[in-house]
Amino acid sequence: MGQYKNADAQRIRSTGGAVRVTLDTKVGQGNDGTSLPCLGCYVQAAIANTSVVYMNIDVAASADLGIELGKQIDGNSTAACQPLWIPIDDVSSLYFYSEDADAVIDILYFKGGS
Repeated sequence: MGQYKNADAQRIRSTGGAVRVTLDTKVGQGNDGTSLPCLGCYVQAAIANTSVVYMNIDVAASADLGIELGKQIDGNSTAACQPLWIPIDDVSSLYFYSEDADAVIDILYFKGGS
């Protein structure tokens, strides 16, 4: 018997990776629109962004459509905000918008496997 007998099967898998999205034209899509299947991902706006980043699923985000990702605006300017867990099956289904034309979003995704 291995040390993982009766281990929680709902744990996050140990395979995956990270992608970075840069909003060169104020809009962007996860993995630059190329399909990237996953079990879910963490999404976080970069510390250096100067404007709010909005995120939507399957439809382009805008200042009026989507949710705001956390942004560090007070206190410790070198501290990152809490990443947001998104239980989604494809990173490319995420859409972003920001008035900051160089906004950066980091995505840490998890794939199947153990």
